[in-house]
Amino acid sequence: MIVEKSKIALKAHWFLPVAVLVAGGDLALAIVDSWSDPELLEAAILFDLAILLPALYWWCYRKRGWTTLLKATALSCLGIWVAGHIVPDQHHDLISTVGFARYIGLAVLLVIELKLVVAIYRAAFSKAGSNDALAAAKDAGMPEWAARLMAWEASLWRRGWESVRRLVKRS
Repeated sequence: MIVEKSKIALKAHWFLPVAVLVAGGDLALAIVDSWSDPELLEAAILFDLAILLPALYWWCYRKRGWTTLLKATALSCLGIWVAGHIVPDQHHDLISTVGFARYIGLAVLLVIELKLVVAIYRAAFSKAGSNDALAAAKDAGMPEWAARLMAWEASLWRRGWESVRRLVKRS
């Protein structure tokens, strides 16, 4: 029974062991090779962490919708950052060239995140309240716990705003 559940979980989440193997192999190669061919090793590490792993993540979880693409983009930005820390500074030829892509990706993700926050707060301040905020967050692929936390915070702000409005009307 446990073995069957493990097989099912591994079939659904095969990305995790593959990612550990790829990242571990890159790290081991960087340590063992002692940078005898720094251009090739830098390119291989950057390719694996910034392109291969996000592509494998997307392929594994592609049925979950467009949020998988956003997560793969974030994983690519993380891969560029990690590659910058694995590769010694004196061998940052390719990383310094493509490093700007990380900031572009992060900017896009930030804009999407801000759009989601605005949608949640707008829904929480509407007459329908936090149920619409939860629905908006779930549609955008946000984890339910984070959506509930943001909706709760937005409801606190709404109650505070209503209290201020009542106080101003009394004056």
